[in-house]
Amino acid sequence: MNNPCIRCGLQRIDGKSWQEKSGISIVTYTQTLCPDKLCQKEVDKAIADRRAKSDDLAKKKSQLLLRTRAGMKLKNRLVTTI
Repeated sequence: MNNPCIRCGLQRIDGKSWQEKSGISIVTYTQTLCPDKLCQKEVDKAIADRRAKSDDLAKKKSQLLLRTRAGMKLKNRLVTTI
């Protein structure tokens, strides 16, 4: 299987494998790592940064949605009372 590192291009190696039961199926997960430890640290940091940014955007989106819905409810109450 061809699985190069996204940063340096070296062939990734299997690190940790585990199995989890999902319904009636057993799913095997395998975490792959770059053989260069410094490169792997940089990749982990980049992934964590992307995940944090994505989580932050999702949080802002949900807050905006809540404010928008609250504004719509307020507007509907004002229209029905007039």
